[in-house]
Amino acid sequence: MLSIQRSSTRRHISVLIGTRVVATAAMILAVAPSNLLAQNSAGATLDSLVKTAVAHNPAIRAAGERIVAARARISAAGARPDPTLMLGVVNLPVRNPSFTADDMTMKMIGVEQVLPYRGKLGLRTQMARRDLEVAAATSDSVRLATIRELKTAYYELAFADQAIAIAERSHDILNDIVTVAQGRYAAGRGTQTEVLRASLEATRLNETVNALRLERATALATLNALLDRPSDTRVQSPTIDERIAAAAVAQPPNNIRFISQALGSSAADSPLPPLAELQEIAVRSSPVLRASAAMIDAKTAEVELVRKEFLPDIALSLQYGQRSGSTTTSHGSSMPRADMISAVVSIPIPLQKGRNQDAIVSATNSELQALQSERAALTNSVRAQVVRLYADIEHNRTQLALYVKAILPQGRATLTSATGNYQSGNGDLVPVLSAQETIFDYETGYYRALTDFAKKIAELEALVGKEVIP
Repeated sequence: MLSIQRSSTRRHISVLIGTRVVATAAMILAVAPSNLLAQNSAGATLDSLVKTAVAHNPAIRAAGERIVAARARISAAGARPDPTLMLGVVNLPVRNPSFTADDMTMKMIGVEQVLPYRGKLGLRTQMARRDLEVAAATSDSVRLATIRELKTAYYELAFADQAIAIAERSHDILNDIVTVAQGRYAAGRGTQTEVLRASLEATRLNETVNALRLERATALATLNALLDRPSDTRVQSPTIDERIAAAAVAQPPNNIRFISQALGSSAADSPLPPLAELQEIAVRSSPVLRASAAMIDAKTAEVELVRKEFLPDIALSLQYGQRSGSTTTSHGSSMPRADMISAVVSIPIPLQKGRNQDAIVSATNSELQALQSERAALTNSVRAQVVRLYADIEHNRTQLALYVKAILPQGRATLTSATGNYQSGNGDLVPVLSAQETIFDYETGYYRALTDFAKKIAELEALVGKEVIP
């Protein structure tokens, strides 16, 4: 009876291992199990989540409001100052004040208008337009950064789900190995140490799955925060997009090629544009560099404006003075005092040009030069980041190619051989457990490399401001 039970259990282990081999092959060919793809089609796709984030993310909304504010300032920047209304009393005597005692006493009303020197309003309008460009570029940068963070969290969810599924499959196999070890021990063909060692390996997976679930909860909270919704809102069956997966590793595996046969050779057939072309695209399209260029244009207009500040703004005023009472003419007759009109032109005298305007011009010029130097540094930084991301992406592709071409098949073969030897009574348990742990690491390593590839693509697209994989 015991022999029949052991035989049945061994067959069950073989079936499970075979299932895992098939699942791994499906993973390589289709990136994710077909049942997960079917479930995800019924839930929220990554594209729909991106649209939701663009519509509801608070940071994106705030950046949009700053565009509205900057646009509203353009008309205000080019407007002349409002006229000034003047009301008062002119030449009222200090002693015995009266509106009729003195010929020069008047009740006055007037208006004054300042006319900025030619070109100043145009420069202020130009500065406001450049500020609008800065706000628009900054908004693009915020939007792209939010999408990158959303994709990163989403891909981490996909990795956690796949790693948990792999761990659960491994746990089931380890439990059956424990059953076989117990049967061998009961039949006097094994030791209690084997039983305990197999049980320990199965228990250790509980810790692994627990850590993965906590990582998943963190990624889910991050994603939901970007979507401006409760942290525990569920996302069903997240998966790596098929377009990204196809770019990561050639399908079918027979199409995988390497640049050469030399040790350390990289995977061939990169889906990315050439590195130099990517750098130029980034320099042209990066919203960070566009914002920097707009800031330089705004500061250039400001330099021209402060250079004109010493040129006089003309103030024109017109005043009407009403006099009360009457005056005696040379003929001795009395007649009402005549009202008066005054016109005044005011021009400031730039006595403090050296201490005021010249100092401001010098400071603004220095700020302009600082912005130009910062743009040069930003350009160098963007080029360096493109190189770093390009290298990371190609490294991930090479990892995936090695996993599919050699590491996973060899790991599966090692597990199958060790399990067969153990089942036949010619092998030890340690190689089985070691092979099982190794294949678990290989499978999770595959998904880790695939997830990192997808994350780096998202980061590169946020940097260059456009999609880099067709």
